[in-house]
Amino acid sequence: MTIINERYANESCHAVETRGGYTVQMREHDRLGFTLGEYQRRYDHVLANMKDAGVDILVIRSPENICYLTGHETPGYYGYHCLLVSAHDEPVLVVRRIEEINAPEFSWLTRTVPVEDYQYPFEFVIEELEKMNAESACIGVEKGMGPERLCHEKRGFLFTVAEYEALTSGLPNATFVDSKSIVEDARVVKSDAEVEMMRRAARIADKALLAAVEATEVGVTEDDIAAALYHEWCKNGAEYTGLPNFVLSGPRHAINHATWRGRTIEPGDPVFFEIAASKFRYCGAILRCAIVGEPSKRVKELEEATREAFQLAVDIMRPGVSCESVDKACHDLFAKKGFGSTHFHRSAYSLGLNFPPDWGEGHILSIQPGEKRLLERNMTFHLLPGCISPGDIDIEFSGTVRVTDNGCEVLNEVPLEVFVVA
Repeated sequence: MTIINERYANESCHAVETRGGYTVQMREHDRLGFTLGEYQRRYDHVLANMKDAGVDILVIRSPENICYLTGHETPGYYGYHCLLVSAHDEPVLVVRRIEEINAPEFSWLTRTVPVEDYQYPFEFVIEELEKMNAESACIGVEKGMGPERLCHEKRGFLFTVAEYEALTSGLPNATFVDSKSIVEDARVVKSDAEVEMMRRAARIADKALLAAVEATEVGVTEDDIAAALYHEWCKNGAEYTGLPNFVLSGPRHAINHATWRGRTIEPGDPVFFEIAASKFRYCGAILRCAIVGEPSKRVKELEEATREAFQLAVDIMRPGVSCESVDKACHDLFAKKGFGSTHFHRSAYSLGLNFPPDWGEGHILSIQPGEKRLLERNMTFHLLPGCISPGDIDIEFSGTVRVTDNGCEVLNEVPLEVFVVA
């Protein structure tokens, strides 16, 4: 690694042994989000997954997967970033030169290969792969959503057709396989340390939500509410998230994934808040609604149904329960209440590491129809059963939850209620 200044010159490195009997050099410093032991656990897990899949070398392009293994982070992954992992070699980050400084600042990595903006990055990757004896190896790449994945998100967008063609032509005797799940299957079950980081993030999201509700009144604008939200958010140490926070009101409140646009709050308005916070790239989220004035009978009915669905999901989520059975229980409750047609989205999605363009891990696992995988301890989700009625009124509750040894824990502390403001 090129040491760019003296800030990193005297930091210690440790030869850490993996479960497979190999060693990897790890730099230790106080800027890491987790201990070296935690990163060793993750690295071991991924090496074991590689061995089980028959993959010799892993080519990792997604920023979440790179961060998970090494701690490396930057919003500049639109420039080239590629982590190469092999049980028999030190991991190496091939990275845009201007971003190389992020490796010693945020990660335990000891090897980087910088690429100038005028250079062709795939040539550097091929050269490093050749050093790893990749000529006839099985190389795992992140093609994206495979046919076995029940999801709408595609997370292979950074590994392009051009890169695939360059690698396969540069290493014609190697075998290339889709290994998108190797790191993600490790990520889906969190360690206790990861859960605690998410708990910190969820508590910040709670505080930002309450500040937004406090700022809501007739005559203020959505911009004013967002300003109050972000003031509290930043003051409590939130870091940027994969999506913006959402503040919507009145006839705009049911627009999915839109945010504040200067509208003035009027009497009777519904106001929608979906807020997330991030610590060391780990996300906690919460969603609540408010009504300016007296709630209608329909709002109260929707509030009751949504609260019951959220609590029902919490009550039945535990190790060994299938994801689809949780979703069905939520949907059946809404149907019984007369709101079945408004519950047409998944009931939860995995939550954890996040970079733009998303704060969720729904591409790894979602609680939805047809998802037969079973819940495990320390799986974490953004649980959000709710009623979506564009042109009418939406009422949703959400929270960050984790599966415990024998149940489910909500990491947020805000009550499950529609806030009524004057």
